[in-house]
Formats: sequence, C-alpha cells, structure tokens
Amino acid sequence: MTWPGIALAADGAKIYAETCQACHQVGGVGSPGLAPPLVSPVLSNAATKRPDYPAMVIINGLSGTLPLEGGETITSAMPPQPGLNDEATAAVVNYVFRLNRAKVQLKSADVARTRSHPVGNDEIKQIRSGLMP
Repeated sequence: MTWPGIALAADGAKIYAETCQACHQVGGVGSPGLAPPLVSPVLSNAATKRPDYPAMVIINGLSGTLPLEGGETITSAMPPQPGLNDEATAAVVNYVFRLNRAKVQLKSADVARTRSHPVGNDEIKQIRSGLMP
C-alpha cells in the first residue's frame, strides 16, 4: 500500500497505526520478544545525532539481536516497508520522534537521500549501537 503525498503530522499517527502499531504497539512501547520499543533512548539520540536512522530501518529493514536500554536484548526481524513512499516515511518518523519528545522534523527530501544510499543490516546495527545511551 502506498501513501502518496502524506507528510502532515497527523498523518504520521495514522500511518503508524496502520503499518507499525501491530508490532511496536500503541504509543511505541514495543512488544517483548517481537519488536523493540520506539520510545527509547536510541530514538531520542537518533533525533539529534542521526535523524536518518529510523528511515534507514523503515527502508532497509533490520534483523538480529539488538541491544535495548538497561542491558537487555531482543532478537527480532523487521522487514523493509517498500509500500511507504518518502512522504509517508518522513511522516511516520516524525510521529515517532514526537513520541520521544524530539523537535526534529525529517523531510521527504531527507528520506529520498537516505533511500538513494542503501545500507546493509550490519551497518544499521552499528549505527544503532552508536545511539545507545
């Protein structure tokens, strides 16, 4: 499913509810053993250090064992979300940033740049480790 022209803040919540919420749950709290929380220091740090990180995950997917806050880990697999265009990806990333009280706004042009430079799972995991508290 494609979401043409969606970049408004309100749309990010709708896209999240329809695309992400089944695994990451209402409010981005995550699901033990299935999906990591999106309200986390990793995403808070991404907002200021690597705002393209969440878009990388949405575009390329992410799998394997991931460190969580407090020394815990989760082994999970998130498939790429090819049905989300640049506008929809930016909207959902901005919604997740707002859940983390971050004031960063990713633009669809930022997502397009991220999409034009595919990264592998290991590189995304390395970026994530640099965002851990």
